[in-house]
Amino acid sequence: MMQIDHDPDEPKLDRGAGPWKAVLAVIVFAWIWYLYFQPFNWPSIALGLLTGAGVVAWAIDITGNKIPDSWRGKASRSRRP
Repeated sequence: MMQIDHDPDEPKLDRGAGPWKAVLAVIVFAWIWYLYFQPFNWPSIALGLLTGAGVVAWAIDITGNKIPDSWRGKASRSRRP
């Protein structure tokens, strides 16, 4: 088996939550603003929800409904067979 050389001084990767909590907060705020200040436009709301569902379905399809190993923490890697 080949051994990979690693740099012992390589900085650790930041595996924090990233910007996703802020993105979710912006999306929630935008929906609240839209639904409060704009008259209901059901075709636009349905199209937005359909587009989001389509993006989710596409992401699930291309990943095979599997979480990439790069997203997993060290604890989950140690439990894999």
